[in-house]
Amino acid sequence: MDGFYEMENPTENPSKAAEYLQELNKIIETQQGLLEKQRVRIDELELHMTDLCTENVSLKEQHQRHLATCRIQPGNNSSSLGAIKENATMQEK
Repeated sequence: MDGFYEMENPTENPSKAAEYLQELNKIIETQQGLLEKQRVRIDELELHMTDLCTENVSLKEQHQRHLATCRIQPGNNSSSLGAIKENATMQEK
């Protein structure tokens, strides 16, 4: 057998058991460090997502105000908006 199963009985070789314990502690510390980095990154991403959602709402409102302004401008007729490909498609529907 090899690997983990070759570990001697700790009572037969206490120094070997202490080495394994130290190695396990290093692994645990590394994993805890990685988990903390992931938590920090998740917090950063959540904050960024919140900012983007706020910006998105603001842009939607701005767009709606722009559309409302375009509709109420004097002399604004649908033929001038028809030159815009997107509006021409919408008018056909």
